[in-house]
Amino acid sequence: MLVQELLTGQRDIAPAPSVLQLRDYQAPRAEGIAAAHQAGAPGFALVSPTGSGKTMTVLAGLNARRAQVHTILVVTKLGAVPAWRRAITSYGAGQRWVVINPERLWRLFLHRQHNLGSLPAERASALAAASGLPRVLFDAVVVDESQVLAAPDSVRSRLVYRLTHPQDGSPPPFFVPASATPFSTVQETSYAADLIAFAARVQPPADRTGTGYAQWVESLRPGSGTDDDGSVKRIRELLYRRGVGSTATQEELGLPTQRREIHWIELSTGEKEMYDGAWAQFIRTHGLRKLRELRPGRADRGSEALRNVQKASMLKVPHVARHVAGLVQSGHQVVVPAWFLDTVDALAADIARELWARHLPDHVSVITGEQPGLREARRIAFQLGQSLVCVTNAVEALNFQAGERDVDGAGTTATTAPRITVFADVLCGGKQSLQAEGRAQRDGQVAPSHYLVVRGTQEQLWLASAFWALAGTQELVHSSADATSLEELAYLLDDGAGQAASTKASL
Repeated sequence: MLVQELLTGQRDIAPAPSVLQLRDYQAPRAEGIAAAHQAGAPGFALVSPTGSGKTMTVLAGLNARRAQVHTILVVTKLGAVPAWRRAITSYGAGQRWVVINPERLWRLFLHRQHNLGSLPAERASALAAASGLPRVLFDAVVVDESQVLAAPDSVRSRLVYRLTHPQDGSPPPFFVPASATPFSTVQETSYAADLIAFAARVQPPADRTGTGYAQWVESLRPGSGTDDDGSVKRIRELLYRRGVGSTATQEELGLPTQRREIHWIELSTGEKEMYDGAWAQFIRTHGLRKLRELRPGRADRGSEALRNVQKASMLKVPHVARHVAGLVQSGHQVVVPAWFLDTVDALAADIARELWARHLPDHVSVITGEQPGLREARRIAFQLGQSLVCVTNAVEALNFQAGERDVDGAGTTATTAPRITVFADVLCGGKQSLQAEGRAQRDGQVAPSHYLVVRGTQEQLWLASAFWALAGTQELVHSSADATSLEELAYLLDDGAGQAASTKASL
């Protein structure tokens, strides 16, 4: 297997593949990828629920075109690189592969005026995105977790654009964006604009940002009008029904639906006043929209109001710890996503104390972006039952499902104890929550999600808005049943249709 060949100078052709056994629902999607390439389409958007085997589907689709597709670039999160390496080693079919994480994309470029390798990574990335020249032209470019391209002006989006749109007139590579949560809004579909244009038989947009792109999308709609629902339906039709993409719900694939439960936390009067006051201050300063832009571990530390929300969230920690310990006592293993490093540390400590008090194994795995070298070892410890709880601010490229095969590369199978995901705080965007839910509910395994919320506070209003965002994401990927389920939870949290309507309008 060739992994980052350009960076090491070593050439290594992948060995003859093992027999790739696809699940029944994967085969037609792999065939769709191959058919799109054969038809001359610019790419194929693979949209499928978390844990449904997108990696193997992509491999099978590109393997079927190996006579024409020789060099393949895979852009994926750092945590997913080992899984891609293992899959390529087994099923690479003699093709030449480069697997790289988005933060290192600049290494695939040269620059006329600068030696990028001598510059800090951030500066090198910016120069490569602005005027870099690709060091090699690939036959196919796969972007795993393609929602990372949702902001067209971001450095990573511009780097991928340069790789997929050669400036020297060379044929562009076949583009395969793959994700369970590719878009939350129509504006975020711009990275798939070439696919949409091919399906609509029009020229791709000259402008892929802001109003220019929005106007191009509007021009694709038959008739007149500017309602969002019409644009969503048109994008879905072009992407998923014209041979340039595929989407499916869990139900359509025969996978279990995601169960979500609201669990109320009751604070004392004093605690509740402090908690709600901090939330109210944040919303007065930034509004609900700002909360949708937050990302785990990368929140705006410069916001005093946000720091107050973080401090207030610590009031929930003992309640969350008791809830988690109760689940462990009843035979579950528990994944706890949280969004601040301080909250992660506090939760791990309190959960360990609560487990010890109940005479339960008190080792808690902690996975954060601060210690990437320990990430896999701690994941394996949880999967093998050496710890029964994992607290993490990483919500992508991690597998926590029960019964996972070959957890450690030595053929060991994960424990079969049922998993539950407990959301300790709700400072998260819509797509982030869907990704977090899919860490344990994957490959046919059921893992309910428990959202722990302080009743009667601004947090309750925020969670309602987060569920509206989740519903929008699911509607765009044609998962209407899940969108409806999320809307029902949003109405419940908003305590009435009137409040729900005002909340939705404010997003």
